[in-house]
Amino acid sequence: MDLVDTMLPLSLRNLNHNILPINRFLRRLLGNSKSDDKEFERWIKSITGYKPVNLNLYKQAFRHSSAVAKSNDQLKSNERLEFLGDAILGSIVAEHLFNIYPKENEGFLTQMRSKVVNGQQLKKLAIKFGFDSYLKATLSKSETVKSSAFGDAFEAFIGAAYLDLGYVKTKKFVLKNIVSQHIDLRELSESNDDFKSQLQIYCQKNKLKLEYALINETVHKEGKLYKIEVRIDEIAYVTFENFSKKVAEQKAAELTLQKLNEQKDQV
Repeated sequence: MDLVDTMLPLSLRNLNHNILPINRFLRRLLGNSKSDDKEFERWIKSITGYKPVNLNLYKQAFRHSSAVAKSNDQLKSNERLEFLGDAILGSIVAEHLFNIYPKENEGFLTQMRSKVVNGQQLKKLAIKFGFDSYLKATLSKSETVKSSAFGDAFEAFIGAAYLDLGYVKTKKFVLKNIVSQHIDLRELSESNDDFKSQLQIYCQKNKLKLEYALINETVHKEGKLYKIEVRIDEIAYVTFENFSKKVAEQKAAELTLQKLNEQKDQV
């Protein structure tokens, strides 16, 4: 006898011809968490190629900070997993690029890695894989689109997979199921919209110290608003705000490059 059965009067439990439709109605009303977990488990396996061991890690990966009640210490947001996943994904991609581009210099490799793992690229991948169906956030549709929630969830998913499967299996599915099938490295190598990498290369060539300083971080309904300042050799150049830290850095880098070009033209 399951939970639904115990909720029925004894007289109804003995009426087999009545109990089945009532059971189905109550299960539909209450939801079937086991069924949902099985579907979620199958979806994870379709991406990684491996059956998840600790499903709670992946559930946490899709729990945006806006969906976590401040008073509830039992539920944790995906921010820590995002931090870990960012490092793991960057490491996997860096090694892959190092191996397939043996003659390219550090600047090229840095720029390519940034193109592969930047916020917009991760957002596209997250939506392509159906992350929007599982993301838990108390944001409106427009707010979710404007925020970095999808890209953050993608990195958190990688972090969860690393803790659950280990580095070797995580690396295998990232390269086989994500990089090889969904990222066109040739197209990325020919594109030139990674302003952070361009600015970094400029500073490396001119032996300048580059820094992206977090000036302010405020919490809004849409998420955290980051104010980033670009500093070159301790000199402040440009500040920019966005709900995605990575977008703010990219835009600040773009504006800094424009400013540097204007200064160059004036000389």
